[in-house]
Parts: sequence; C-alpha cells; structure tokens
Amino acid sequence: MNISKYISILLFFSLSLFSESLDDFQLFKKDEVILLNKGFILKKKDVKKSTWPEVCVLTFIKATPKQSIAVFFAYHEHKNFIPKLLISKPVKYISPTDIHIYFEMNIPWPLSNSHFITGNRLKKLRNGGYRVRWYFVRSDSAKDSYGGVFFLAYKNKTLLVYRNFTHPKSVLAGLFKGKMLKSVKKTVRAIVSHIEDVTSNKKDLLKKHIANLEKALNGEYVYKNLIRGQ
Repeated sequence: MNISKYISILLFFSLSLFSESLDDFQLFKKDEVILLNKGFILKKKDVKKSTWPEVCVLTFIKATPKQSIAVFFAYHEHKNFIPKLLISKPVKYISPTDIHIYFEMNIPWPLSNSHFITGNRLKKLRNGGYRVRWYFVRSDSAKDSYGGVFFLAYKNKTLLVYRNFTHPKSVLAGLFKGKMLKSVKKTVRAIVSHIEDVTSNKKDLLKKHIANLEKALNGEYVYKNLIRGQ
C-alpha cells in the first residue's frame, strides 16, 4: 500500500485518531478532481451503538490556512453564519488556545433544541496548517461528541477537512440521520462562505481576527471576562 492511499484511509476511516502529522497528505486523484470543480466530499463511518455516524467533509477554500483559522477562531460569531445555531458563547478558558463554548442549536420537532458545551483546542500544525479540535464537556441531547476542523495548505490551495461525531441520546434521532448529514454539509458550506466573505470583503475585520489568532498562539487571552481554570 503506497503512502498516499494509507493516509487517505487514515483520514476517512480513522476519524477519532485526529492525526496531526498530515505533511504528506495526498488526495485520491478522483477526489481531487471533484474538489477542484468546487465540489464537496462527504464520508461517513458507522459507530457501534450510535444511530448517527462519524462524518468527514472535505472541500477547497479561497483563503489561506491562516486567514481561515483566524476567522473560524472567532467563536462568538459562529451563531451569525452557521445554520440553526442560535447561541455560540465562549464561557471558560482552559488555556489561551483551549476554550469552552456554549451552544444552542435549533432542532426540528419533535426533538427539542440542543444545548451543549464543547472544549475547542486551537493548534498550529508542523506542516503550516491549523486545527481546532472539539471535545465533549456536557450536553442535554448527546451522550458524546467530538470533532475537528483542519485548514491545510495543499498544492497552492487550502483544503478544509471537517470531522464530526455526535452520539444522540434520543431514540428518535435515527429518524433524522439523513437530515443530520445534510446539516453537516450545510454547516461546512456556511463556514466556507463566511471565511471567503470576510477574507475578500471585510479586510479590517480579517485583520482583527488574525491579530487575535496570533495573540492566542502567543499565550494571550483574547476573550475578556471568562472564567479561567481546569
């Protein structure tokens, strides 16, 4: 098995490993063609005892990895562009790059809105890319959740890799598996659209986001008046 095929398999089917060593990452040629034609690739893997699978979405984005992660790192703005997201509020610092975020998500009837907190760890990768990995803190609608978003330099482009898994509590959640998959794709499209809009049309805001990113990576706390502690 060649290295490109091995890394692709690792990416798509070992989602929970969240390997940081993606310096040699290569797409399958057919997948690269799809992405170059402005497409999205969605992969999923069933998880034992969960009605919802792990999901991985890939697409190219018209922004540098640094610009992309800087805009994404403004967690308080997620509610302004991610569909169905009503609240995205930073509530606690674990470190300058590890922040707990409280979310409220609108969920279709007969399920009630989802309220949850995830920890979000920012990291600059050795290959020049960036990553935010989120982990479960608490939720009224899920038994577990984890995921991450990568922005990777790839052949003079930026590859976005979005991974997510939620293990819902409700026995009715299986009825909404199809809607969940569509929602994940809509979320990725919204992230791409927002980053490209800020990068192209809101230079002052982009400059502010980049400054906050650099401060956080240098150990500064960019969100004020948050609880700090383990």
